[in-house]
Amino acid sequence: MLNKIRSVYKTRKFNVFIFFVLLALVYSMLSKLTANYTKTIAFAVKPIDVPSDQVVLGQSVDSVIVVLSGYGYNLAKYYLDEPIIEISLNDLKKVESKYQWTKQNNYSDLQSKFTDPITLISTSVDQIDFVIEQYESKKVPLKLNLELDYKSGFDSFQPYTLSKDSIAITGPNSLIDSINVIETERLVLNQIDSDINSSIQINPSENKNVIYSEESVGFQLKVEKFTEESIKVPITIVNIKDGMKINYFPKIVTVLYRVSIRDYKSVNPMDFRVECDLNTINRENSILISTITKKPINVKKYRIENNQIQYVIIE
Repeated sequence: MLNKIRSVYKTRKFNVFIFFVLLALVYSMLSKLTANYTKTIAFAVKPIDVPSDQVVLGQSVDSVIVVLSGYGYNLAKYYLDEPIIEISLNDLKKVESKYQWTKQNNYSDLQSKFTDPITLISTSVDQIDFVIEQYESKKVPLKLNLELDYKSGFDSFQPYTLSKDSIAITGPNSLIDSINVIETERLVLNQIDSDINSSIQINPSENKNVIYSEESVGFQLKVEKFTEESIKVPITIVNIKDGMKINYFPKIVTVLYRVSIRDYKSVNPMDFRVECDLNTINRENSILISTITKKPINVKKYRIENNQIQYVIIE
């Protein structure tokens, strides 16, 4: 029983001690908050009221050091987060491509941002320059970043299409002048066996002051089944010099090609042209190389089965 009484007594004594410690801390804090101080504080500088057709490309300083006088509880808010001084471009003088804040002309505006009982004593800068530039616009072609492969037996025989082949970009001339092409994000399509109709994101601008008119574009690709076909095409000799006679063999070659099942019946020999150019003749052998110089738009992966042509020049 005696031990219990002693324990209670000690606990009460400790609680009283804690109470007075907390009271002392509160008194100390209140004393500091109600005391008058002169403090040096760094403020970030932020331009506002920028004209809609202009952009601030840079400023001579990003922060200023100011000396303030005031009660502790009034100054405390500047230590809770990074303080910012907003400077309206409407209040500044424009000199060529700059808006200028000067201590001589704009110090009173800065003073008005600190209301009683806080007083602005001084600043670390006499002048702040905001470099501006007019917005301009131009159209820039899009480049599709595409990687695809087809399922066996399928291919596309028409070029892909984009809903827009170019987009408008807006920004300062110094930033957009060097932009000549804009790429889409990488699109990977594997084992394609049907038409594609999708949307592709455009790589976002790397500079916040350059604005794109579009974020994505539509992408279409027609995919069809194909067949491998062959056709006989006569050879045409070109660049024959006056008075020259030439004999060659064979006079007809086999052209192999890929065509959609839908179009394979429409292809005929007149759609192709195979030539041998005598300007490329090599008199050390009797071989000419034939090449395809014309083909229909609806065939792919065309080649001559045997492109070597034997010839004899008759004197």
